[in-house]
Amino acid sequence: MSDDLWRWSASELCTSIRAKAISSREVVQAHLDRIASANGKVNAITAVFEAEALAAADAADSATVSGQQTGPLHGLPITVKENIDVRGSATTHGIVSLKNSIADQDAPVIAHLKAAGAIVVARTNTPDFGLRWHTDNDLHGATLNPWNLLRTPGGSSGGEAAALATGMSPLGIGNDMGGSTRQPAVNCGVTGLRPSTGKVSRISSWMSATPPMFYEQVACVNGPMARRIGDLRLALKVMCQPDPVDPAWTPAVAPPEPDAANLRVGLVSDPSGDGLAPAIERALGTAAAALRCAGYQVEEISPPLIEEADDTIQRLADSEIASYFTQILPMISSDAATILRSIIADNVADASSYRDAIAQRHRIAATWSDLMSTYPLVLGPVSTMEPFEVGYDTGGREVMRRLIRSLRLTELCNLLGLPSVALPVLVENGIPLGVQVIGRKFDEDRCFAAAEVVEKACPVSTPIDPTVMN
Repeated sequence: MSDDLWRWSASELCTSIRAKAISSREVVQAHLDRIASANGKVNAITAVFEAEALAAADAADSATVSGQQTGPLHGLPITVKENIDVRGSATTHGIVSLKNSIADQDAPVIAHLKAAGAIVVARTNTPDFGLRWHTDNDLHGATLNPWNLLRTPGGSSGGEAAALATGMSPLGIGNDMGGSTRQPAVNCGVTGLRPSTGKVSRISSWMSATPPMFYEQVACVNGPMARRIGDLRLALKVMCQPDPVDPAWTPAVAPPEPDAANLRVGLVSDPSGDGLAPAIERALGTAAAALRCAGYQVEEISPPLIEEADDTIQRLADSEIASYFTQILPMISSDAATILRSIIADNVADASSYRDAIAQRHRIAATWSDLMSTYPLVLGPVSTMEPFEVGYDTGGREVMRRLIRSLRLTELCNLLGLPSVALPVLVENGIPLGVQVIGRKFDEDRCFAAAEVVEKACPVSTPIDPTVMN
């Protein structure tokens, strides 16, 4: 049995450890062995804590045997993206000059997870400062998509997605400022959550002396990634514990229940204005059909102010990137520099434009709040493009414009602080394709419920063995 424990879901592992059917040491060792055999093919894992993880597993097993009270993640191995503080480990952000930036305390979400019994076994790869939808850097190199080595695993949580997809981890912790949990999740055939802003502590690292700028404050969240929706539920319950240091953390409750007999889902089929890739269109149609079969009323809608939201995001994010670009330029890879230059090429970095974008965000949020009183859920693509070929995003300004447009609906969630669950729906030509379910703020449970309907109707089997050649 221990030979295939790396195939189990996080929920299955936790239940079996608690029932003493398996030991935490068996589970941790199985994942360490899987890392040793699979990571060389995808380069998702950047650091492994074998001795520490096995010692923690032995302590967990002793607690189980002695009948001590244990947490919901007792004895479960997890992996953590390399831009989130884990005490005693380097928070590198994928940057060579930060390779020895050892955190002296855990980020709040990691402290919550450890208190619940989770064991950090490894760190995962991320692009330079997380500012790319592909995972590569000069410190660790590129992470490969285990389904197709020529396609991107996504970014910036591409290491987590690839690790989950190949069974090197049952639960991963990433973050999302512009799709960074959701785009890698669907690219690698796993699931990812962008929680509501304020639901989970947004503090990733204690080591930065510079406070976050406006867009990062409202858009960036820490979130779980896993192979099953139920595992996202399990992790979120732990991760959303109070954080007195994060002023955005909110002890919120879910919005009122809509009429169960009249639950409507707004279907957004072309947020980019460029059309959907045929395979993405089929994935979206398949997910919509699954929801209809379960009793949801799925109706196509035109997403309001979607172009204005795109413009607002670019003015906010681009202005902030432009303000620190020269500072980080000596630290980042040449590819990252090329991409960031193409992103900020049209930026109007002045106070008036920035101020107007902040005001515009309020109008967009009000409009979407009104829409979601009618449609408590919105179904749409994460990207209107299939996972792009490695190197595509270095193709210049026009390429970057199209890539950003393809993620309009995804980035809208960040602008407005909405929760979104991304999941795979089908595999075509060896590539997983998926969708996202978006909810009202703090309505993660409704997103989970709809996503579980799609997951049950359209299962995508993971973990997989990495593709050797294409």
